[in-house]
Amino acid sequence: MNFQQCRYVEVVARVGSFSQAAKELYMTQPNLSCSIKDLENELGVQLFTRSNTGTRLTEDGHDFLKYAKRIIGELDLLQQRYHDQFKKSFTVASHHYDFLSIPLAKVAQEFKHDYQEFQTIETSTKKILDSVASFEADVGIIYLDDENKHILKSALEHHELEFTSLGDFPTRIFLRRDHPLAHKSVISETDLKGYNQIRFRQEQSGLNFDEDALDIHNQQRILYSNDRGTVMNLLCATDAYASGLGIVNSFVRNQIVLIPLKNSPKHTLGYVTNKKKKLAPISQFFINEIKLSLNEFADHSNIV
Repeated sequence: MNFQQCRYVEVVARVGSFSQAAKELYMTQPNLSCSIKDLENELGVQLFTRSNTGTRLTEDGHDFLKYAKRIIGELDLLQQRYHDQFKKSFTVASHHYDFLSIPLAKVAQEFKHDYQEFQTIETSTKKILDSVASFEADVGIIYLDDENKHILKSALEHHELEFTSLGDFPTRIFLRRDHPLAHKSVISETDLKGYNQIRFRQEQSGLNFDEDALDIHNQQRILYSNDRGTVMNLLCATDAYASGLGIVNSFVRNQIVLIPLKNSPKHTLGYVTNKKKKLAPISQFFINEIKLSLNEFADHSNIV
């Protein structure tokens, strides 16, 4: 059985005639009949009843066509995707990072003639790795530190992925501008005791894939979200704090303060690519724009 035979069955069933179907398919009626007969013999069922008044599907034929249409539909979508006017898509899977918007905007402008869709997917660490491994995402953005690097490196090796560093960054504490601790130049973990913490929700995979920089204190109340906008709204509405790399370039920076954590460990920010796929020019352009953006942050003392 092949895709073409599935299409033959669909056309014959639709027009109700082998002769008319053969004309539509630009083939001879004997060749069409022979192909359908070969299919029936292979399946061990009769697909059509033939009479002087036309051709109709049998009960087995109706059942076959139900599944064949699914195959034909997927094949048509695949063919349509690669027609002459097709424009490709570019996808980045990432932790909840604010600084990716400008590089993506520049990519969209630079590659507008060859690509139609540009998107970032803010998601969990596991899904980032899975999406790059399955080629759903072209590039992944994550970070490594002493707490997660062992398990992450094992996961990268398992998926045949490569992690490339973009630089080392300290932990910063995110607070609303009128927070009781907002006046401090440096914050210690002792200072944070008694305050609620806001964290990004990761799926329960049994692995230490948290993207938040700080641990949870004993009996500390936690506000979870999987949306960056919600996290920022919670920060502005409460005395809770969040932690991260502190690379922020949107209007949100006017609503919060980013204060270095005392004795902060370094976190290695980097991008993830699939070893089985050559890095495309659009991916390389995007990575270069991230590097430029990070350098600009460093020049303006937004990161230390």
